[in-house]
Amino acid sequence: MSITMDTKQINETTKIYDPLDPDVLRLLDPEFVEYYNTALGTNIATHHIPLSEVRANPKRYSGSWCRDYTGSPGVNNFTIPSKDGYLVKCRSYSPDPTRHGNGPFPVYVNFHGGGFVFGDLTAEAEFCMMLKDRFGIMVVDVDYRLCPEYRFGKNIEDSWAALKWVHEHPSELNVLSDSISIGGISAGGQLACVLQHMARLARLPLKLAILSVPTTDFHTYFPTPEHRAPFHPLPSVARFAKAPSLPAARLAFFKSHVFPDEHLEFIEKEIPLMWRAPLHAPNFKGLCDAFVITAEWHRYLGVPHPFMHMTKALAKARQYEDDVCAALKMAHRM
Repeated sequence: MSITMDTKQINETTKIYDPLDPDVLRLLDPEFVEYYNTALGTNIATHHIPLSEVRANPKRYSGSWCRDYTGSPGVNNFTIPSKDGYLVKCRSYSPDPTRHGNGPFPVYVNFHGGGFVFGDLTAEAEFCMMLKDRFGIMVVDVDYRLCPEYRFGKNIEDSWAALKWVHEHPSELNVLSDSISIGGISAGGQLACVLQHMARLARLPLKLAILSVPTTDFHTYFPTPEHRAPFHPLPSVARFAKAPSLPAARLAFFKSHVFPDEHLEFIEKEIPLMWRAPLHAPNFKGLCDAFVITAEWHRYLGVPHPFMHMTKALAKARQYEDDVCAALKMAHRM
């Protein structure tokens, strides 16, 4: 299949797709600039490619950090039923008993990112392996349903079903039902935000929510990639319309597949606002503790939206892993 792009998106000298914008470049970490110009930027971003092509060739367009650890010691695949009977694929990562004992273990339930359109059980496998190896926590990774093949809301139903299953079947996983944490990056962070509220209402105790650059406000999405302040209600979105890894064009791509115009009436009537925009939840009392990660705040300056995956290139990504591990160890008293 041939893939065509606007030639303005390609620098013919460097062969970099979507070259770094000069106004943004001065704000970026030099480590990331080098990584982008030598590796990340030389690959076409998936929002420039027909979704059917990505679906047909997922390995071709997956991130360099994606891994499939099926068959590795302690890694097991299983399914759990969602609300409508759909079988949700999950993958557990069990700590090595020779290093961490025989359990039962605290458990962290992970929800991958990808704008609700991309991602699977390989997307954050390295992160899951890192957690279970470094300090002996069980990890369950959830392969929730993606848009647009499934309407928005199924992803939340799948994620909630997985969390409930972990809580209700501790002996099958060799985990502690009263020592559960949740989290995710980007779209996965939004899912974790929503599940905090659902868990509180269901009296399902959580130790911690790791909320890494989550989408929390429906206003993040907008109809065209050329919005500029004052037209966008979030000035930062307009300011960073040409940011690497998550530019305005990519946000518009996600909006078109997650909240397409033909589904908006149904979504607005049938899907709780909190599911779409957890920032607008009516009540934040009694939620579990949260560890909120941002890409432009104090310790992670100059790195893009999905910097957490770039541990081989960025010191700040490795710092992120250290910080998450420290937060989880404290929450679970390990």
